[in-house]
Amino acid sequence: MFKTLLKKKTARRAKPEMDHSRVFQKNKVALVAGLRWVPLNKGERSKLFNEARAEGEHSYCITPDGTQIGFFTSNPGGHGKGRGALASLALLLSRNCSHGGEEIFAFHVDARRSCLIVLRDGQPVPGFDVIGNAEVVSERINTFLQLTDVGSVRRLGAVDLLGNVEEIDWDLVLDEVTSKVRLKKIPDIRQIVALLAVSAIVFVAGFGAVTYKLARDKKLADEQARIASDPNIVYESKIDVDLAAVTGIGQISLQRMVGGMKQIPLQINGWRLNKVECTPALCNASWIRSYGNFAEFGHALPQSAMGQPQYDVFRPDDLTRAQLVTQHRLENPATGNALPAAAPPPPKLTRGALPLRSTVSSKFFSTLQDLSIADIKVHVEPAILFAGQGDVNQLVRPVVNAAWSIEGPLWTLEDIVLEDYVTIDSFTVELDTDKVATPTEKTRYKLSGKYYAKGKDF
Repeated sequence: MFKTLLKKKTARRAKPEMDHSRVFQKNKVALVAGLRWVPLNKGERSKLFNEARAEGEHSYCITPDGTQIGFFTSNPGGHGKGRGALASLALLLSRNCSHGGEEIFAFHVDARRSCLIVLRDGQPVPGFDVIGNAEVVSERINTFLQLTDVGSVRRLGAVDLLGNVEEIDWDLVLDEVTSKVRLKKIPDIRQIVALLAVSAIVFVAGFGAVTYKLARDKKLADEQARIASDPNIVYESKIDVDLAAVTGIGQISLQRMVGGMKQIPLQINGWRLNKVECTPALCNASWIRSYGNFAEFGHALPQSAMGQPQYDVFRPDDLTRAQLVTQHRLENPATGNALPAAAPPPPKLTRGALPLRSTVSSKFFSTLQDLSIADIKVHVEPAILFAGQGDVNQLVRPVVNAAWSIEGPLWTLEDIVLEDYVTIDSFTVELDTDKVATPTEKTRYKLSGKYYAKGKDF
């Protein structure tokens, strides 16, 4: 009986056809783009493998932090073995070229194919790992830019796809092509189960040991499931990291934004300032043409300007009504100068230093009430759990936040004082372009951000 079982050969499944449409060579490295990226939650890898095989996918790779998994149709060794196996372009760009934030990499592979990779904080964005004709890639680029703040996106690659861009350094991209960026074959669970069944028959003497191991594994899995289902354990694993990532904190951030805005003139060689929107990182200024040309404008930019103006925001059929966008550094409150690219970051939020919600009501809310006496509109949203979902009462040390906004005349800005648990997301001023000079008392601004507090006393 045992000999019969051992001599039986399982029916071989047809090998998947090689998918060359998403593979190309760079410096003798086989790269693959167009992976299908999905979230990878704890304990779901086998389920995702089964679903991928059902969809006709045969290889995969995982991001370094283990939060996403990307699938591809061909076997990873179909284009080479070992060190010649396919490498994910998205993981190589994340590992060797990413500066954080939102980044678009778009370039032409050959005469028929173009490629797009979008990263957010060094992670591939699902749906934006694409390879195909130039029209498909351009459509995906436009879709992404409509969903984000265009001024804060780093762009690398082809000028005709992205406009004002940086070049891609392929020597840097292809530095250290390790096994962590190469695709691996999806294991066939059914084949593994069949082998285990044969092994169980052949090695019947080891049944007791196998049973003990299975029981031990089940106990370990139950314990892992208990830890995963405890909201406090899950919350504590991410809260401090998420708090550290919050920017635009307190009065110093407001002063930096105001300082950055003050360095931008109202007019430059016939171009009139229309709108300024500042974030914790930089200010975006919009300009409308009264007279003059692009070259004269570009030669007269202030010292705070970062790079050249974005010329791709106007319609070529109406150059007389052209618009431009420039980016500007913020001001260092200590020196009064524009911050250099390597300036120290603003302060970070720490959970222990946050106030209770009752303290926020007595301080920050009171400040907003005083401001509403003048011609100022204030708005505060209800507080919600930060860095998690669910009931605040189930957590031991929860943190909450709430969105707020202030709109008022520019002369009231000096009355605003922000505590170190209040953050600013944006500071916007719109000017009347129909007038040569807009009176300060008629110019209005809008501040928006969030406040952070302890959800309960701890």
